[in-house]
Amino acid sequence: MRGFEQYIEGMISDLYAAFGERLCYVGLQGSYLRGEAHDGSDLDLMVVIDRLTTEDLMTYRACLANRGDAILSCGFLCGREALAAWNPLEILHVQHSTKDLYGVLAPLLPPASMEDHRHYVQLSLCNLYHALCHRYVHTSPENSREKLGEHEKELFFLLQDLHYLRSGVFAATRAALYAELLPAERAVWDAVTTAKNSPDTYDFSGMFALILDWCQRILRELSETKDRL
Repeated sequence: MRGFEQYIEGMISDLYAAFGERLCYVGLQGSYLRGEAHDGSDLDLMVVIDRLTTEDLMTYRACLANRGDAILSCGFLCGREALAAWNPLEILHVQHSTKDLYGVLAPLLPPASMEDHRHYVQLSLCNLYHALCHRYVHTSPENSREKLGEHEKELFFLLQDLHYLRSGVFAATRAALYAELLPAERAVWDAVTTAKNSPDTYDFSGMFALILDWCQRILRELSETKDRL
């Protein structure tokens, strides 16, 4: 999106005009925050409104339409009370992957621990493992081959959270994360990236086995150790 900074400034202005003091927070997430956006990238905003209603959802949609390029607008809209009661498993990821634009996010979030984050990594890994096995068994080999590369973003977030669990350092971008990965994780990410970028030529059987073995190993380690990996 061209002029995304002007878009954001205008969007915050529109939101404040629509909601006034009920607008609690606006933050930037996603590829624009990471400096990885391209022309077709979504613009991910996190918006928190006090006492969110269905009417507020329609008002928010009207604000998006007023700015144009609404089809590229994405992100997370939430009521303040709901956010305060949010599942703590996701909170550390949200906190580290959101940049404050209007207001401050941290006081709006529920408390969360590294143990919560460990469970989040475990849940994310379980979801990936299930999706891989389910598709391999219940769809055609061609479908499994085509879909493997679609897990790239999911794997990025998973490896981001796994690295944070291990090191206490949140690598905000793909480049920063890749430089810090262990060899086994780097091989897994290389496999999924290759599947995404070269869907017709990569070694599906070998790469699928590599990813499946890694999922099983990390699941076992997460289950056996709580303090370290």
